[in-house]
Amino acid sequence: MIDAIVYVPNFPAMVEYLSIHHRDLLARDEHGAIVQPPVVTGFARTPACMNGGEVMVYARFRGSEADRWRGMTGVEVLAEAEYTGKGTADAVYAQVFDDPERLAKYDAVYDRSPRQVDDGEGGTITVTPPDRFGVIAGA
Repeated sequence: MIDAIVYVPNFPAMVEYLSIHHRDLLARDEHGAIVQPPVVTGFARTPACMNGGEVMVYARFRGSEADRWRGMTGVEVLAEAEYTGKGTADAVYAQVFDDPERLAKYDAVYDRSPRQVDDGEGGTITVTPPDRFGVIAGA
């Protein structure tokens, strides 16, 4: 198995591509129409992290699934590592955080910057999101 961070710069274009070339990878309703919003199926993943049309997921691929997605039009595997249990996510995320180009794409989708939020008592507190947007159990 392979754990990976998958980045899609234009999700609507990818949905269009999948609807033509890989119909089995889009969830469909009882009438065969693509569910809305579109949901990509066929592999284990975290919920999608989105910003505009950009999407990112942490995925766990089995066998040929990794090859299928590595070569998919409109998809970039930002980082990947063989799943070896605990510590796999560290190896995957290190590839992103150690490379400025990968990190720029990651940060474009997942905002890690501190922000002020209402504390419910008339004040504000600073909340800093975790560096990692998601991990699959066991990694």
